[in-house]
Amino acid sequence: LSRLNITNPPCQRTGVMAAFVSFQQFEVMFDSLMSLFLNDPELSPMSSDSSSADLESIREEEPPLIMFTPDSPGTSSAQSLNVTEEPIHIINVGLMDSSLAEEQDEILSKKLGDFVRSNIHLMNEKGIRRITFIIFNENCYPRYFTFRARHQFNEDTIYRHLEPALAFQLEINRLSNFTIQLIPTQNHRMHLYLGSAKVAEGQPITDHRFFIRSIIRHTDLITAEASFVYMEREGERIFLESLDQLQVASANMDETIRTDCNHIFLHFVPPIILEPTKIADKMLSLVSQYGIRLLKLRVTEAEIKATIRLTPTSDKIPIRVFLSSDNGVSVRVHMYQEIEDPRTGEIIFQSWGPPTGPLNRQKVTTPYPSKDHLQQKRYNAQNMETTYIYDFIEMFRQAVCQQWETYSKQFQDEDENNESKLTTPSADKVLLAKELGLDKNNNLQEVNRHPGENKIGMVAWSITLFTPQYPNGRDIIVIGNDITHQIGSFGPKEDLLFQLASQLSREKGLPRIYISANSGARIGLAEELKHLFRVAWVDAQSPDKGFRYLYLTPADYMKITGGKGGIVVTELIEDEGEPRYKITDIIGKRDGIGVENLKGSGMIAGETSQAYKEVVTLNLVTCRAIGIGSYLLRLGQRVIQVENSHIILTGSGALNKVLGRQVYSSNTQLGGVQIMYNNGVTHLTVPNDYEGMLAIVNWLGYVPKTRNHPLPVMSIHDPVDRPIEFEPSRLPYDPRHMLAGRMNKDQVWESGFFDKDSFMEILGMWARTVVCGRARLGGIPCGFIAVETRSVECVVPADPADPETESKLISQAGQVWFPDSAFKTAQAINDLNKEELPLFIFANWRGFSGGMRDMYDQVLKYGAMIVDALHEYNHPVFIYLPPHGELRGGAWVVVDPTINPDHIEMYADKESRGGVLEPEGTVEIKFRWKDKLKTMERLDQTYQQLLEKVKLPGLSIEERKLTEVKIKEREELLAPMYHQVAVLFADLHDTPGRMKEKGVISDVLQWKTSRKYFYWRLRRRLCEQRVINLIREADKILTRGEIIAMLRRWFVESKKPDNAYLWHNDEVIVEWLQDSLDNTSSVIYNNIQCIKSERITREVDNLITNNESAAVDCIAHISQKLSISERQEIIRLLSSSLEDK
Repeated sequence: LSRLNITNPPCQRTGVMAAFVSFQQFEVMFDSLMSLFLNDPELSPMSSDSSSADLESIREEEPPLIMFTPDSPGTSSAQSLNVTEEPIHIINVGLMDSSLAEEQDEILSKKLGDFVRSNIHLMNEKGIRRITFIIFNENCYPRYFTFRARHQFNEDTIYRHLEPALAFQLEINRLSNFTIQLIPTQNHRMHLYLGSAKVAEGQPITDHRFFIRSIIRHTDLITAEASFVYMEREGERIFLESLDQLQVASANMDETIRTDCNHIFLHFVPPIILEPTKIADKMLSLVSQYGIRLLKLRVTEAEIKATIRLTPTSDKIPIRVFLSSDNGVSVRVHMYQEIEDPRTGEIIFQSWGPPTGPLNRQKVTTPYPSKDHLQQKRYNAQNMETTYIYDFIEMFRQAVCQQWETYSKQFQDEDENNESKLTTPSADKVLLAKELGLDKNNNLQEVNRHPGENKIGMVAWSITLFTPQYPNGRDIIVIGNDITHQIGSFGPKEDLLFQLASQLSREKGLPRIYISANSGARIGLAEELKHLFRVAWVDAQSPDKGFRYLYLTPADYMKITGGKGGIVVTELIEDEGEPRYKITDIIGKRDGIGVENLKGSGMIAGETSQAYKEVVTLNLVTCRAIGIGSYLLRLGQRVIQVENSHIILTGSGALNKVLGRQVYSSNTQLGGVQIMYNNGVTHLTVPNDYEGMLAIVNWLGYVPKTRNHPLPVMSIHDPVDRPIEFEPSRLPYDPRHMLAGRMNKDQVWESGFFDKDSFMEILGMWARTVVCGRARLGGIPCGFIAVETRSVECVVPADPADPETESKLISQAGQVWFPDSAFKTAQAINDLNKEELPLFIFANWRGFSGGMRDMYDQVLKYGAMIVDALHEYNHPVFIYLPPHGELRGGAWVVVDPTINPDHIEMYADKESRGGVLEPEGTVEIKFRWKDKLKTMERLDQTYQQLLEKVKLPGLSIEERKLTEVKIKEREELLAPMYHQVAVLFADLHDTPGRMKEKGVISDVLQWKTSRKYFYWRLRRRLCEQRVINLIREADKILTRGEIIAMLRRWFVESKKPDNAYLWHNDEVIVEWLQDSLDNTSSVIYNNIQCIKSERITREVDNLITNNESAAVDCIAHISQKLSISERQEIIRLLSSSLEDK
């Protein structure tokens, strides 16, 4: 027993620590134990010291119980405040009782509590502050049960299994903004609490979160290496154990309570020799490694408390490391040192290095805050399995950073430093966002406000992204639904903002991004009338007989309209002896409760249709898209769908009501990725919102920054002159390997046609006999369409609403256009045309499927759509027949270069074939059996002799029959071989040599070197197109053929006639065109100026010719704007003209 010296106290508490072999022994010895606390006035069990600091030190983890009361009048100021007496003694009892060790916690707590409360008067008399029982069990962690005087000696469950003397190390007092409940865990090192935010009485509690806290004890570590290894291993182990406990607790949680903003606290007790940045780096690696799990468990903050030494001999430094992520996208790291405030003497946080953290200069006892309005909105969005709309901006930032990291890794120097050639910008310099909103006059303007301050359910931004393709920045327009505002529904204001932001993207030619998370057009009622209208019953005593109309009383009518109308249209009638205002139409006070929302929906549908034609439109659907939201996605065409989202027109509940039975179990069944990705509405699927943002940023990397802007050509990291290592075979193969390359069986990379790591396939699960997407050739973005040579299976699901339907498995052969794959081809061509990308079509089709079912499914119409799409294509198109590929009949027709001769070129590999029919089919029609017999007769001597013999006049009947048998046998013997001869003969009509001779292809290529050829050919076509555009700006009537002829003439003039043959060398022409375009005084720019002058002269001449009476006036008017020398020149020319006449 420590005895308290009141005059000069050597310590601030007294207590007893005792151990017993059984609970019965404790009961017997309890009175003896309590007798140690003497009733000596000098050893008072109550504290009467007026120093609050002394009392504060003994309060451990408990909230202050100190109360200051004014003394009686006349006391001195020093004696004016006295501390209300309170107990200060403590008892720790250890019980090594095997029978208690087997008891469950609740039973044991009741047993111990009953005993303590039975002696409550004695405990109060002796001034016992708390009594803690420690239950020991062999090979098990001890269990702690604490009973406090302030709880009338009921158990303080918050500290169950927690040693009270060490409780301050868990900083439970920082949870004071929450009502906390201990959650039992199997791991006694983990202390898990469920916190519910304290709110005003009667208010619902919406902020529930888990706090999991752990103390990590270890022996002193004398080296930095040992400290780091221990922190790395033990920290990760405790971190994972914390996640395990959170997962178990979440699974067993009441469904009515959903936690968010969960918090992890780890306290390393003994000092460690370590730089605090290493702690932060390790925790960041853990967050990166287990990020998906942290998101699922809704952990938003981790806190590490430790005492460090920078060197083994340096002073101890208490530090804190906070890692937080409010939006689930970016992680903020803040480090603090705990120091004493020289003004107040309190321990406060001080930021350790930049950036300055939000807790800087705040007390270390600062309670954790509950949710603010922004966190509540995030929570609401996350409950609907999506991201809060304002957090998508940060996702854009992180996606651009990741794109920079990926790009820079592709360009590593091979020097010993192995440093990147590129300087990757910092995260705060890759994005600049300006929010757009409506002003008082409903005009679009930039707004400066904090996230979450929007008043309508639609938000928009003008964003500048500093990407690897455009380091100096590219602008985009982003529009998104705020699903936390009236569940993301579309009202007039939302439609107007969408319309104006989309128009802005078209005016500037910028890509338009739409983030869809909505509930369709808004449905509303006139709430102001809901509680006022009355019902005119047929029989007021029997409402079941029906009613006649709805009405308002005169008083209610005046109350709602003020006598002016406009809110409700009524008819004044006299009924049942009283005046009534019979309601005929309800207008409503607020706009946006009915059909006006549908008008707005139609407006933005038309706007989206036009936007698709003029700019690049990209859509991300997260959570859900309903009604008009679904149509906007389809009208915008390029759809990226998050896997847990759905795209529907009507909800499953409404359909079930219409059908009168429970048919559909969820909206995902109607419009999930298994439907929309397989039917071609969705182009790409992603597992989460961040991957969706990354897909958008990567997609934008293939697209020009504005309409009619040059393509975003990247630095070449995959040599254009390398041979293509993957070799297509006659057997079925995966066309993706031909385009992107593959890792072969020996784990050796075999390169494909396009640049490595640039392949992006879209529409992958729809119409799988065609493969399409985007890639790069020598850094130049391109679109591609290729053919699946293998057979694929298409699954048509059964409709639960029709019991007679069943799932069908349809097999589709490779190298054939079916209705779905023809539609896919046409749609891909249209999309790529709008993206202004050159197109490569690796044509390997044997034709269209012309069976009855496919004809009924409109294969003819979709095939014609391919022709329409190619005819309207305004950028280079290269049709290439790959090795062992073939293009036959109608398949050739729909991609022939004459469909769009200004833009389409066709090439064939030397091993490819093209013709009306396959050789076998041609032989059946044009090399029939009689033709084969004639060939046998012409080439086979034995057959010739037998035919001559059978024609001899003196041949007997028996010999003739024998000869005819031999002829038949000879024909049967030769038939297989001569059939092959016929097939080969027909096949030789389909060779690339004949194609080139007939002028249906531009050239015959070799597969291995085709990459280099097409690279320079593509660059030439792109440079030519730039020149063509410049010339057409000067004179629009010139055709492409005329312009190419002029370019050829200019080239010969600049390079001399001896070098005219170089016109067919793409590499030379590219160099000449590029130099000319970069030099404004080049022959091209000089000639363009001449063309412009000729055009102006022609236009003026036409105007004067058509208006002779105004010619003199025009000349006089023009001369007034000329200088004196220019007038003199005109006079000289006119004089010369008169003299000539």
